[in-house]
Amino acid sequence: MIINDLAHLETLPQCSVLIGGASLAIAATAFAAGSTTYTLTDTDVFLRTVPSDKVTIGRGRGYALAIGDIHYTNVAYSADGFDKVMVKERFRQNKHSSITKVRILTLDLPH
Repeated sequence: MIINDLAHLETLPQCSVLIGGASLAIAATAFAAGSTTYTLTDTDVFLRTVPSDKVTIGRGRGYALAIGDIHYTNVAYSADGFDKVMVKERFRQNKHSSITKVRILTLDLPH
């Protein structure tokens, strides 16, 4: 595609910030193998910007459960652009099961 006329576009200085923001993501993985198996994953993410203070609050949780002779669980998270990140992780494992839990609270303060 060839665009001949770009006069309607503005020229921006090289060091301009075009957009700002914050991102929160959680992914849960569970794997089980053997004669009797069961897996369960659950994630939940909530982001809210308070209009009066322009503060972005993020909350998230992830849960992974695997039951079987061979088992694996993992909960991964990504919190980009936040000023404060608080994470609580729990992992339990025994001979036939493993459980991973993650809770996260994030704050993006105005600058």
